[in-house]
Amino acid sequence: EDLRQAREGLARASQVASLAELSASIAHEVNQPLAAVVANSHACQRWLMAEPPNMERAQRTVERIIRDANSAADVVSRIRALFKQSVDRRIQTTLSSIIEEVRGLMADEAWRRRVRLDTKIDGALPFIAIDRIQIQQVLINLIRNGIEAMEATADDRVIEIRAHQAGNVVETRVSDHGQGIEFPERMFEPFFTTKENGIGMGLAICRSIVEVHGGRLWAEKNEPRGATLIFTLPIETKAAP
Repeated sequence: EDLRQAREGLARASQVASLAELSASIAHEVNQPLAAVVANSHACQRWLMAEPPNMERAQRTVERIIRDANSAADVVSRIRALFKQSVDRRIQTTLSSIIEEVRGLMADEAWRRRVRLDTKIDGALPFIAIDRIQIQQVLINLIRNGIEAMEATADDRVIEIRAHQAGNVVETRVSDHGQGIEFPERMFEPFFTTKENGIGMGLAICRSIVEVHGGRLWAEKNEPRGATLIFTLPIETKAAP
């Protein structure tokens, strides 16, 4: 009886922990698109209240609001699928197309923070089976972490994004010239963070996504400063039916 009660208690504790991790994950990933929706809504209001109203810019801002709102909805559904271990929605595509999409999504934020995005992608990358939204989230997290790591850097504010085939995987590297990393492995643990306002879920989610795709994600220190986050995705992965 004691063993049965202990097992039931452990099961409840596990469910609570999973719920806490899922809630933190959704809060972390949805925060950025929702912040963008609010910022663009204020911008749209300013364009409409101008004399005369600038309808062209207001229309472009509304389009951004719709894009970011859809992004938030996509993120929620993908994270739920990840934690439920349900069949994800994979398509056959090249990583170069995903990187270009992410570069466009991050362009405004990089410009505001005076950071240049430098991409170099092999032109003959093979098709791989990936969930486009999930891999977008991995890249956005890694790029944003690199941007934030260079907040105190006066010069050389560049995020380098490289992708190439390495044997039977496609390897992607995201490098920054920030302060570097003190705990290359612990940074992937859930709820571990060195940021003042961080909750420590971004890199944990990234590693879960990459591993669900059959790949690996790790970090390396740069010399003389900065860090590189590397992830691989297998070429032989089959698309989900």
